[in-house]
Amino acid sequence: MRRRAVVGLAMLFAVAAVVSACGPVAPSTPDFTQVPIGPTAWPNGTTGQYGLRIDPSLLGKLPRTVAARAIAEDAADESAAMDNADLAKNFDTFAAASIGQVVDTDWLTLVIGHVKPGITFTDFYPGWVDQYATGACSQANGVTSSDQVQIGDWQVDRSYCGGGFLVYSLSLGNGLILSMFGAGPADLSHKLIEAIYF
Repeated sequence: MRRRAVVGLAMLFAVAAVVSACGPVAPSTPDFTQVPIGPTAWPNGTTGQYGLRIDPSLLGKLPRTVAARAIAEDAADESAAMDNADLAKNFDTFAAASIGQVVDTDWLTLVIGHVKPGITFTDFYPGWVDQYATGACSQANGVTSSDQVQIGDWQVDRSYCGGGFLVYSLSLGNGLILSMFGAGPADLSHKLIEAIYF
């Protein structure tokens, strides 16, 4: 199974049935002070046809490495996200990254996005968690169980796929959501969350 196929399907399934949010909330603009993890060459700009903007500086909220392995921006997944109307309905900025490949012993893929002002986060977030987990597990024998766990300072939603993937989602505050899935004994997703400090 190729990582690209898994990631692409996960992203498509994760957003296809995300709940529609309602009710106004006070607009918030995240304050990003770190530079992007890597360069992104976008010949047609960073905003997709439905208005979703790719913002690699979102990755600056995350550690640069996990277990001595670099987090690499995934321009191919970001390009696909720009053309995803469902993502654009709910997120104004978005970025994607990964560590390793699905053929590696330990690997993960992640997305981080900022929910649009005007969307009620508490209504939107549970639906996103469920749909992202369903999408991530769609090529790994489905979701077998889900729970919540405290990892460091973070309350995390975790799902288990029948095929061995682990899926994590958490709110980083200020409208930011981080979701990831991966596999391997190192549990890179867990280690990444442990390393997030604001």
